[in-house]
Amino acid sequence: MCGFMRRRVLIRGRCLGCVVLMATCLASMTGCLSPGYPLTSHEYAVAEAARPILAMDPDAVWTESYNRLVELGPASLDYLFRQPVMTRPAAPDDLSLLLHTSLIRLLIDRSASPPRLHMTGLETALGLVHLDLKVLGRRVGTVAWFEPEPPRGWHELYPLDFDHGLAANVDLEADREALERWWRIQRGRGARIGMARPLEPRCEDLWRLLARRLADVWDYMPEPRAVLCSGSPPAPALIRLPTYDYNLVRAACVWLGSRGGGEVPTRLIELIGSASPVVAHNARFALRYSPDERIRRLLRRYDGDKAGGTSEDGG
Repeated sequence: MCGFMRRRVLIRGRCLGCVVLMATCLASMTGCLSPGYPLTSHEYAVAEAARPILAMDPDAVWTESYNRLVELGPASLDYLFRQPVMTRPAAPDDLSLLLHTSLIRLLIDRSASPPRLHMTGLETALGLVHLDLKVLGRRVGTVAWFEPEPPRGWHELYPLDFDHGLAANVDLEADREALERWWRIQRGRGARIGMARPLEPRCEDLWRLLARRLADVWDYMPEPRAVLCSGSPPAPALIRLPTYDYNLVRAACVWLGSRGGGEVPTRLIELIGSASPVVAHNARFALRYSPDERIRRLLRRYDGDKAGGTSEDGG
């Protein structure tokens, strides 16, 4: 009898271990699970919408994700505030916390008077959400990131120029506490939290961005000074590396390229022949996100021919 009971306890223990393992796997797949309770379908929707921005997915349409969070309403804020990174003391360079606080601040309508933050990591311009790190409203350097996965520390996003004096003002923990305190007060009052308005990028406003810089390339020019992410350098760059940071030009390319039908795909195809190498490059980059498989297939063929040295420019 005792042997039977020992085997029963062992089997139950193994089953419990399987349950824990399955829960761990689910947490890794959903990304932002709050501890201690199962997610509702609404919370799953928020988690799915927030994931591309919080994971800094370089190929996602961040503006669509943002608009989905706005559509889901204050429940988006409630979910984000309950994430572990928002409920514990933060390291001063925690990129995950920076993205959470920035996204929360961006989702709250200004009329609700949310607190100002020492540092923000997300901005909206021309109707597009993009990565733009600022301390007290000023940039501390030029962002470039050379790996598909984001780093843990926000300071790792700066390969060269970096304003240490300005960066000394960063206080992510104070920002987290200020937001949490504001949220607690609003909830205590039973106030209805106003959400920011959905973003509506106008394609006609975005075309000029294609000439600003290369969307997915970081250029370093040593003379007469460092020229980072330059649109049309006067000489070959000393360093040229692919970058995965979701800058404004990248956001514009992803948005334009993902539009199906209408005149946008046609114009992008025409711009591949632009006299500006920057515009031509960005047009090809944008078309990688086309919902039309035929266009993507032709681009893959073009890139393959160019890599093989059979393109018109000799590869």
